Amino acid sequence: MVTRAARIAGKALFVGVDTFFSRLTGPRILLYHQVGTDLGQEMEVSLEAFQAQLDWIERMGRVVDIETALSSRHSPEGDGTFVITFDDGYSDVFRFAFPLLRGRGLPFTLYLNTRPLETGLPLRLESGAEPLTWSEVETMMDSGLMTVGSHTHSHVDVRRMGTDAVAEELDKCDRLIEERMGDPPRHFAYPWGYWSDSAEKLVRERYETAALAAVSSINAKTDPYRLPRIPIQKSDGIAFFKRKIRTGLRAEEWIRQRVKGYSVPPTSTTAN
Repeated sequence: MVTRAARIAGKALFVGVDTFFSRLTGPRILLYHQVGTDLGQEMEVSLEAFQAQLDWIERMGRVVDIETALSSRHSPEGDGTFVITFDDGYSDVFRFAFPLLRGRGLPFTLYLNTRPLETGLPLRLESGAEPLTWSEVETMMDSGLMTVGSHTHSHVDVRRMGTDAVAEELDKCDRLIEERMGDPPRHFAYPWGYWSDSAEKLVRERYETAALAAVSSINAKTDPYRLPRIPIQKSDGIAFFKRKIRTGLRAEEWIRQRVKGYSVPPTSTTAN
């Protein structure tokens, strides 16, 4: 198991490599999972770090919804535009992240996998992975700040599924969100950020956008169905968070993808 000290040391090394990459420009979409849980997971951030990160991005620019970011990607003003997104649907999003976002009036998107909300079962086996309730989702929706997106029903790896099975996962998720919230989701995020060509055909038929996980910004050529999102991690803190927003820590992401045996598809519309 990689220790926190080792992760931070590794990030410091990647910062040095990152100086050879150009600065990111255009709107940035940030990918969060859990906030304030202190479980030792890399996919969480502390409450203090989340507050500091919000402070910084508000000083640097403005937080907007996905549609606004896409419309601003053609102009220089898009460079100071940020989108906040959460995956899965952990209860701490309501308990810890939402009060801060509501107090600041900041919009955000929540990509839900719906089975945990229906069953009440945790999203992971470890403690601290309790799901949101539909009542909590409704409260956040009523604030006017949150957009709900699809993240499949069971948080499946679409690369390993046939077309019919993926369609069933999307059907279940979309139906439950529409039944509970009144409208079907217009946005989608691939679980674990894992894209597949066969799933994308279905996604393009159903949604207005789809999001991956990739350390990049969006620009005029970005395919709305391959939106890169920058994963924010526990070891980022505030110092590495700033570097990740500015240049992406792309060497770190390249290593991570090689370890996982996955490569992000081209995100430009010219690649389709």
